[in-house]
Amino acid sequence: MINETSRMNINEDLLAAILDRLIPAVDDVPSAGKMGITAEIVRLSGQQARFQGIFTKAMQTFESANSEFVLLDVESQDDAIRNFESKEPGLFNSLLTISYIVYYKDTRVHKRIGWSGRTPQPEGNTMEPWDDSILETQRKREPFWRKI
Repeated sequence: MINETSRMNINEDLLAAILDRLIPAVDDVPSAGKMGITAEIVRLSGQQARFQGIFTKAMQTFESANSEFVLLDVESQDDAIRNFESKEPGLFNSLLTISYIVYYKDTRVHKRIGWSGRTPQPEGNTMEPWDDSILETQRKREPFWRKI
């Protein structure tokens, strides 16, 4: 679980500004930075092994190269993000991946894309009844293994 010391190392205002550029508003769904998901991204990044450390490093690396990011116009912000993606593809990918995970967990996004969020079984996809005749060819073959 993420501790407060780790959380303080993440500039959530910067993260929100980055999210606004990565995932802009669509219809009635606000941009990702305005959805209030930054704290969940930080929390989840500290819990999932594949993001531990790399997300914090991504944010720190981005911030050190773009300390005035939140003050830039949108074109300059986009250039900064593209530059970061080009120079640090692994760090950029971790930032983007965890952002997408949290963004697509949000019920507003579910509603926007028409996803019910329920599991496929038992109420979702119905399976055709089993057709035993599908095994007829195999039953006619001689065994290719030894009985023990």
